Amino acid sequence: MAAIAVEAGFDWLEIGTPLVTCQGLAPVRAVVDAFPSIPVAIDYKTMDGGSRNVRHTKEEGAQVMTVCGNASDATILSAITAGKELDIGVVVDTIGAADKSSRARQCHEWGADIVYLHYSADERSADPTRDSIQWLPATLDATPGPVGVSTFGVKDAIQAARMGADYFIIGHPLTAAEDPLSALKNYVEEVKGNYRSRH
Repeated sequence: MAAIAVEAGFDWLEIGTPLVTCQGLAPVRAVVDAFPSIPVAIDYKTMDGGSRNVRHTKEEGAQVMTVCGNASDATILSAITAGKELDIGVVVDTIGAADKSSRARQCHEWGADIVYLHYSADERSADPTRDSIQWLPATLDATPGPVGVSTFGVKDAIQAARMGADYFIIGHPLTAAEDPLSALKNYVEEVKGNYRSRH
């Protein structure tokens, strides 16, 4: 699947939380070794041990890690501090944060590299609107820092690109499509073709 994503034109690869939870860090090293020129992000869903997960990221040769926006201030700050020391990008994942735009602004002020508006699968199942970019306008207004957004398909990715989101994340359902290469290529083309910088 990583090879398909690279062929489709994705800029980064992510080792997702379920893979890390089930198989540990072995998949990270496998992907890093297979695609040495592609940045690899590890989505730990860090709630504690922020600096420790930054060190793990460095040791495995990846470039980016995540910490949850609803973790304690101390955890987020420890990740950001260690990230600066070890040259590891720190993404604050807003999953579960009550006020995503305010937390995004605060974390950028602390030095987070990216804030990622994560519309989780469970939230989507419980939300009749199925609106994965519902927090994007307020967050873009709240902070000039880089903002990423989780998407569930091409349509919401196009909307986010036109609004000026900086990073776009997709996995399931496109990776589970009958022809994932075609689906992912189309996603990349549509995001890049509709992107409008807000700066």
